[in-house]
Amino acid sequence: MKKKIPYLFIICLVAMLCVVMNACRKSFSSSDLIEDKLVVLSEIVSGDSVKIPIGRTFKVGNGGIIRFDKLNDAKVMIRELNGPSYALQPNFSPEYSNNAATIYTNRRRLRTNTTYFLEVRHATLGTVTATTTILPAPHISFVDTASQAYAGKQLLACKIAITDILPADNYMIEAVKELLKVRHFFFYNGVRYDYDTPEGYAKYQQVKSLGVLLRKDTVSQKKFLRINIYTEDPHSVNADLDILQNPFRRIFYSEKDLNSTAYNAKIYLDPTFFVAMNNSELGRIRLQVKRCSKELFDYLVTYEKYRIDFSGLPSTQLNSPNGNISNGLGIFGGASRRENIFYFDKLE
Repeated sequence: MKKKIPYLFIICLVAMLCVVMNACRKSFSSSDLIEDKLVVLSEIVSGDSVKIPIGRTFKVGNGGIIRFDKLNDAKVMIRELNGPSYALQPNFSPEYSNNAATIYTNRRRLRTNTTYFLEVRHATLGTVTATTTILPAPHISFVDTASQAYAGKQLLACKIAITDILPADNYMIEAVKELLKVRHFFFYNGVRYDYDTPEGYAKYQQVKSLGVLLRKDTVSQKKFLRINIYTEDPHSVNADLDILQNPFRRIFYSEKDLNSTAYNAKIYLDPTFFVAMNNSELGRIRLQVKRCSKELFDYLVTYEKYRIDFSGLPSTQLNSPNGNISNGLGIFGGASRRENIFYFDKLE
């Protein structure tokens, strides 16, 4: 069964950190946590509005198991270095209803070359803080794509040129399918009608002979399908994580792997979700290259390692990856991105 990932950032992703969000569904043994903690699981990406998933740990039964839950009564502030501070409010929109944490939002757009300070206060759980920087967006060229056999499968090979590598840079490559809804509409006498409703359809049948044009647009469902990604590059961090013929959720390049000002990477995308099997899976493929803050990069590398090494173990036997949340758990990390979008579905 195909697994749908809740829309968070982006995300982003896309991203914005759809897989990290799934991490907050884990439970941990009581030896990991002595007291309840605030939990932040957030990748902030330049160009996105502010969305910070916040939850809490709590003890189950006699305290032998620790689980995560939503937290709706925190006071959340973000401050920019040499810039303004602003408050975030819990967002109870239906698009976030299935998320395991409460999403605190602000419409302000995140910027590159900016350091952000996060503070979360709670009456009983205390205060947590974290700092991250969104680095300049990478200069990327998507050089070529072609169908190619690799790891016993027919995959989409993508060549990517990174042309402005800076000292201490860390990069991440990932891909998702953004699910879209196609809407049909028309205008008549200055009024917009929704063709996809019974009333709109009936109205169109009445007026279509008058030259009324039926139009369409696409709207994101804010749901994503994770695309498995492969690499054969021995210089990637993935070469230290697993056999390269196996699929990954992300491809990583650390500062020690990129010892020049430019690098050519080649990755492979699993086409399983490229073409929708039904209308609920119509969408577009978003291939993203991100320049990451070190704390975000390290956290996601650890998460990938956990997924590979411990996927068969009960979650109660796993520790939480180390993050940068002072006095709490999780991650507050920054990223900038470039992306290439592919359309395989006919959005009609």
